Amino acid sequence: MGVQELQVLLGVAALLAVVAVAVMVGALISNRRLRSSLAQLQDLREQEAQERAAAAAQDRRRVGLVLNPTKAEATTVARQVHRACSRAGIGAPMIYETTASDPGYSMAREAVADGADVVLAAGGDGTVRKVAAALADGPVSLGVIPMGTGNLFARNIGLPYHDLEACIDEALHGPGSAVDIVDLALTHLDGAIVHEHSLVIAGAGMDAEVMGGTRDVLKERAGWLAYGEAGARHLIGHRHPVTFSVDHEPPRPHKVRSVLLANCGSLQAGMVLVPSARFDDGRLDTVLFTPRHLWDWIRIVAKTVTRSSAELPVMQVRQGRTAVLESQEPMPFQIDGDALGEVVRVEAGVRAGAVQVNGVLRLPARRQTLAEVLSPPSTGS
Repeated sequence: MGVQELQVLLGVAALLAVVAVAVMVGALISNRRLRSSLAQLQDLREQEAQERAAAAAQDRRRVGLVLNPTKAEATTVARQVHRACSRAGIGAPMIYETTASDPGYSMAREAVADGADVVLAAGGDGTVRKVAAALADGPVSLGVIPMGTGNLFARNIGLPYHDLEACIDEALHGPGSAVDIVDLALTHLDGAIVHEHSLVIAGAGMDAEVMGGTRDVLKERAGWLAYGEAGARHLIGHRHPVTFSVDHEPPRPHKVRSVLLANCGSLQAGMVLVPSARFDDGRLDTVLFTPRHLWDWIRIVAKTVTRSSAELPVMQVRQGRTAVLESQEPMPFQIDGDALGEVVRVEAGVRAGAVQVNGVLRLPARRQTLAEVLSPPSTGS
């Protein structure tokens, strides 16, 4: 082998050695990077596990579900609430079914006694107001799952009442807001005094006649439109001689067809009956209807439908913290759509911010389309 060939071999060997060293150094660097990446990944996994554990510890809420089992959507709602709690890492809800004699008050109290942090009221406005009364002035919040014909409270606080799944999400995770409740002392003809509560609108006279006269079969088939049929039947009727006062002023005599005590102002189909009524202003809006004939009713309906700000002498609106109605003869009375028989005296007072309600919309709700107004609530999957 010549000198030149030897020099070539030595050069190749040196090059191979340099390549080998480079490969080894690269492998060491890659190995270190890999170990570092694995360590970082492990740290991230541990961090995520700690965050999940912290979130689970932070959201160890207990959910009570007060459910009206007579509603068609009851089984679906119970299943959806179970799924929503599971997705959020919350334990299975404690379920309490209402009865004909108790639409939710004692069930809500039982849920609180069992440690519930939030109580969901799944039913109509009657169930919602009874659960709200049970939770008033306490630390437990209220979630609303509307399953009634009117669902007026859900409409007024801006819940997407056509979407049960969205309502469940708001009931569980929506921000809490303080809502007023109206305390009522109802005196019956025999002198018995019954204490009740209202979240939406209570009233004596024609509106109570409508609530009591609405046919159940028609409500099942036509929804809230059934109230229109009953309203047409009771539109013309007897005016009641009453005295009425707001905030302890001297009582004044009136002849009324209907008296409303409103905590909320909106009705179905986007109609606003009492524009000044708000569920969180600490005030009660009272409305005295004193129509004498059909034309007066036409003016009242036109004002309501068009949302006119024009004042009508036959529709007097007052605001205050308390109100007293006394009738010379028994008048039918209703609370949030439930007929409660006849009364001769009503004392009303507002408890400002008494109930924490989840999912209250603070922005003005958009106006509904006709299709949304007439469509039934969605039960989801």
